[in-house]
Amino acid sequence: MNNTLIIAEKYFAWLPRFFKLVTPERWVIVIAVTLAVLSTAYSFTHGYIIAYGDAESHLNIAKRVIDSLTPGFAQLGGIWLPLPHLFLVPLVYFDWLWKTGLAGSVVSGIAFVVSAVFLYRLTFVLTKDGRAAFIAAIAFVLNPNILYLQSTPMTEMTLIVFFILSSYFFIRFLLDDTDLLMLILAAFFGFCASLSRYDGWGLVLVEAGVLVLYYLPYRIRDGWSQVLHGMRGFFAARSDKPFGERFGLLEGRLILFSTLAFFGILLWFLWDWLILGDPLYFTHSQFSAASQQQGWLARGELPAYHNIGVALLYYFVTSLESMGILLALAALAGVYVFLGDKTKKYQILILLVLFVPFLFNVATLFLGQSVIFLPGLTPPTFEWTLFNVRYGTMMVPFFAIFTAYLFYRSRTLGRTLVTGVVALQAILFVVGFSPVLAFKDGMSGLSSAIAKMPDAQAWIAREYDYGMVLTDDFARTISIVRTPMKMKDVIYIGNKPYWAESLVEPEKYARWIIMQKNDVIWRNLIDKPELNARLFKYFNKVYTSEDILIFRRIDVYPAN
Repeated sequence: MNNTLIIAEKYFAWLPRFFKLVTPERWVIVIAVTLAVLSTAYSFTHGYIIAYGDAESHLNIAKRVIDSLTPGFAQLGGIWLPLPHLFLVPLVYFDWLWKTGLAGSVVSGIAFVVSAVFLYRLTFVLTKDGRAAFIAAIAFVLNPNILYLQSTPMTEMTLIVFFILSSYFFIRFLLDDTDLLMLILAAFFGFCASLSRYDGWGLVLVEAGVLVLYYLPYRIRDGWSQVLHGMRGFFAARSDKPFGERFGLLEGRLILFSTLAFFGILLWFLWDWLILGDPLYFTHSQFSAASQQQGWLARGELPAYHNIGVALLYYFVTSLESMGILLALAALAGVYVFLGDKTKKYQILILLVLFVPFLFNVATLFLGQSVIFLPGLTPPTFEWTLFNVRYGTMMVPFFAIFTAYLFYRSRTLGRTLVTGVVALQAILFVVGFSPVLAFKDGMSGLSSAIAKMPDAQAWIAREYDYGMVLTDDFARTISIVRTPMKMKDVIYIGNKPYWAESLVEPEKYARWIIMQKNDVIWRNLIDKPELNARLFKYFNKVYTSEDILIFRRIDVYPAN
């Protein structure tokens, strides 16, 4: 018996050390990595990685930088911000990672894991409670909208990770403004966010505004008083530092923060000016979001435009459904508790920073810079009733943090209930009672590429043999990654001078021409009689459908 105990003690002596090493934060890493791998494997085996049309576009932009007819950084274009594509560049060098979309899965997956870790840390900063921080991380990593998007090349996860990182370091600075390293790191990750999605511009603007409020000679009162009484009682006189000293601190910190945080925005204006000749190209070109919304507006299908109530309603419901109604309601209760917690400081300022995704998306909906179509809210008479609902996932970190805060401020029964709500919401997503909006839009919404894949796609994938292909990539007539084509064989609008010359002399470079009704190629080579005659002189029409035509060059006329 004694020998057995000695042997057991010998072989299991590592267990106490193991449990000391496996902290809640490390469990978060293990769980996040496991879920990322499983989710990506599921998306890969079912063909869901490149379900979104934008997913392939992100991959193709990165591929063109290093392996196209005219490679170079100019292929980044001037509409979508460049950082997510730069992350993809070393991975899309490998054709298999490009064509499967796994290059994007790697980038988004890493962002997902880092987001989970720093969401844990951010919640711990606010609560000093490891269990509450763990609840926040679990609520985040179990969200199926997040799990799906992290398996794709979409840019949401890149923004979310930089939003969380910048917010984490910024809030740490608010709690100790002598730690300038925290402010510099907040500015750096704000800079990264501002080069990932335009939401990042909203983040750094709000953070700069919060700095101003933080150093005013009057401080914002903490708690519910200013919320319940409006501006009356909003400010309280400071007695800690004289006005001159506070103004000096504000000036120094604001310059320190803004120099780095706003540098990304300045770079983007400069880039558009140098590459495209117009620093505001991204705001009004034919490819810009604002220009694309004009079609919806003309049809009367931009419901939130200049209607703040509808804008609030659309984004509020979208964000609630993205998190899951139960967890979202728990989080709203957590916000109430947070604002009423007299042991905390700077609640309003912290809340402002974490609430940026809501403020930004409501503003862009109101201004007509974006659009969301959501079943149940969008009139059934609209052409589409499901579009861009993935924007709601930007609020998942906010909801996760304040669900955890409710857990932190609850007693044993309350903590059990919050934990049960987290588990129940996950079950409701799994059984389909709560819709997974981001996934649903990728499968069947207007954002989906696979829902409306034309027959021409299968035809060209089967019949393409070799040679250059002239196609209007903006029209998304076909999916390049789903064909044997190489990117260097594709002629699109960003290939100078090949594109412009091909619209006048289509036979000069292309062996294949793929066009869709009313795209740029159709308007040039079909609608113009002199070019139409030239087209049929050098090419045979080999595929015809109602909207798509495919031509192959007559072999007696080889390309130059």
